[in-house]
Amino acid sequence: MLLAPLLLSLAAPVQGQDSAAPAKPKWSTSISSFWIEPPHQSGYLSAILYADNGPLHLEARWAYEGRDTGSLSVGKSIPIEGDISGSITPMIGFAAGDSQGVVPALSLELNWEKLRFSTNAEYLFGTDSDTSDFFYSWSELGWEASERLTLGLVGQRTNIFDEALTIDRGLFFGVKSGRTLFTAYVFNPDLDHPYWMVSIGAGF
Repeated sequence: MLLAPLLLSLAAPVQGQDSAAPAKPKWSTSISSFWIEPPHQSGYLSAILYADNGPLHLEARWAYEGRDTGSLSVGKSIPIEGDISGSITPMIGFAAGDSQGVVPALSLELNWEKLRFSTNAEYLFGTDSDTSDFFYSWSELGWEASERLTLGLVGQRTNIFDEALTIDRGLFFGVKSGRTLFTAYVFNPDLDHPYWMVSIGAGF
């Protein structure tokens, strides 16, 4: 999600220009928690913990592939340099709980001037009879209106709750204060039953 690159950039250590030798990579971490209110169902809490050390990328998720489901993923970040910068991160993970399976995934982050695009896609291969294979995705296109305010578009495909659309789409705005980022989302605002979620993230 767009929270991850913003928070990890805040958490990244600053290297001194007069260092005699390149410093060893240090861990940078961030956590994002989401309260989701789907239509016709009870709300629930989801969370994602990110950790990076050089190209090594780790993620731990709760209630992403399913309610009462946790997953762990490991991957390698490959930088993208130039006028359009960012990174691409292939990952492999495992989910356990209500949903169980192997989860190959890909994360892409692109930045150009004040525009920020991120997409996270994964495919859950169920490993038990109660878990169906499913493609999950979350994408955001954001515009940094100021140092503290980001506005944008969001889309997701999920299997945790039933929706009228294959891909839910909506709007978001994020407000940054220090190393904390608050984001509010509204999905399918043109339908009879839109839904919303809020997120609070912090980098360390």
